[in-house]
Amino acid sequence: MAKATQSRATDKAADTITLLKQDHRTVEALFEEFENADDEQLDAIAQRVCQLLTVHAQIEEEILYPAAKEAFEGEASEDLVNEATVEHAGAKDLIAKIEGMSAEDELFKASVKVLSEYIKHHVKEEENELFPKLKKTDLDLQAMGTQLQERKLELMEELGIDENEAEENRSRATKGASKRPAGSRSGSRASRQ
Repeated sequence: MAKATQSRATDKAADTITLLKQDHRTVEALFEEFENADDEQLDAIAQRVCQLLTVHAQIEEEILYPAAKEAFEGEASEDLVNEATVEHAGAKDLIAKIEGMSAEDELFKASVKVLSEYIKHHVKEEENELFPKLKKTDLDLQAMGTQLQERKLELMEELGIDENEAEENRSRATKGASKRPAGSRSGSRASRQ
């Protein structure tokens, strides 16, 4: 199964920005699902969010951020990468806290809500500031997209994360977004990880 998934990923690899934006939409859909879920579904949704954000942050930190820092070396844009790294550290702390909680904990819903807002801010900066600057560099975003996808699949396999479920959530996010009037996508036009 892993080999088939990996070959599928490399047969039709998305470029870096497309891949990361897809991840952003998937997590946004899960946060929305969390907001509307019954209490008995909250633990599973929060766990899924935490897993996907952990993988997403790791591939960015291992592959994207070092390449971006090198491409931006000496420019003010390098600060964007440093800020994103600090934001990741804060998100990881909150993820660890949520993973140690359950829906019965008094601060569980509030913690997931704060993570959602934190991620929306991070995504907004990536998509509106970092990604446009990356497009202006000499980085091979197609090749990096393949590298990101391969590493993502490795990490998902290591963590026992079902890629198909992530694709279903992304599909729901796309359908939901197409039903919204233009300009009403508060978190997705300028969102994160």
